[in-house]
Amino acid sequence: MTSLRFLRRTAWAALLSLAAAWHAPALAEWPEKPVRMVWPFAAGGLGANLARILAEGLQQQLGQPVYVDAKPGGGGVVAFQLTKQAEPDGYTIMLGTNSTSTLLPSIQKNLPFDPSKDFEHVAMVYVGGNAVVVRADSPIKDFADLRAQAKANPGKLNFGSAGNGTTYHLMPSMFDLLNGSKMVHVPYKGGAPAYMGLLGGEVSVVFGDLSSLPHVRAGKMRALAVMSPKRLEAAPEIPTTAELGMPDLVMESFYGIFAPLGTPKPILDKLNKATIAVLGMPSTQAQLKTLMMEAAPDQSPKYFADKIKSETARWRPVIEKAGITAE
Repeated sequence: MTSLRFLRRTAWAALLSLAAAWHAPALAEWPEKPVRMVWPFAAGGLGANLARILAEGLQQQLGQPVYVDAKPGGGGVVAFQLTKQAEPDGYTIMLGTNSTSTLLPSIQKNLPFDPSKDFEHVAMVYVGGNAVVVRADSPIKDFADLRAQAKANPGKLNFGSAGNGTTYHLMPSMFDLLNGSKMVHVPYKGGAPAYMGLLGGEVSVVFGDLSSLPHVRAGKMRALAVMSPKRLEAAPEIPTTAELGMPDLVMESFYGIFAPLGTPKPILDKLNKATIAVLGMPSTQAQLKTLMMEAAPDQSPKYFADKIKSETARWRPVIEKAGITAE
């Protein structure tokens, strides 16, 4: 009996050694075929452009095609589910946003995954500011004026959003909570339509990303504030909400790479290293400047994972108090 156990253990150890010997070269040679980068929203727009820039850079660094696969639906649920169910072999990754990774868990009931636990966090990639804008001919002249009018006229001012539960929805909801006011939510099917609604006089204000700045530069909109910890390099003339008396009204948009849980560490390390190299490329930096975005201050997996946890905790009470759901 003892000799039989010994033979079984010896055979099992030999099989493990063979598996390791076969697997190690495969990891070392990764990637040997194209890599798919899932994008949770439709093609077009700021985020899709950022996905394209990252894919092009990773292709140069990894020596294999990296293509963007747009999988919109459910505010990011479709893309997360696809990524979660993919083989953990490094050939499927996802570029997620702060709305998909930190807001969705509090907005969507019975979410079939946890962005902080069910994925590998490869790297935070980009960060960008958000701005409060009105039409150029609006009677709202500055941020203090917005606060006063919103408080004095509950239910009369309306704000446009990129859809229910998006950052465009959360930021004015937090503004109302902090300001003791109540504006009316008008959801659109994306950020660009929300800005068109503002220009068309359908809404009074939009709290959104920096794709509004070209309209500000063209004299069609007026920027009241940026919701960032510091003034933006792209628009240093616009004061921050902290300077204007609302230090808690801060939200930076961020984008990061997820991979299926169980993806081998050597592949994750190689992806992280390649991502850092992409962000250091002059061509990437030039493109980010054009889009008014910046490389994340720390591209480590830990920083990305910690940011998801802290931002989820920060926004959950806002979502609950505002009664925001995916419906």
